[in-house]
Amino acid sequence: MSDTDKVYPSGLTEAESQEIHRHLIQGTQIFGMIAAFAHLLSYIYSPWLK
Repeated sequence: MSDTDKVYPSGLTEAESQEIHRHLIQGTQIFGMIAAFAHLLSYIYSPWLK
């Protein structure tokens, strides 16, 4: 019954888990860039630290 290709408890293979991780990291980086850009724009249009 046990499959040595699967990474338990997720049931994914090593390649599948690495692919999901790669997409998760990429999505987090894109979100971070958008958030940084939005903060920059809000600072330019209404400087809150001056």
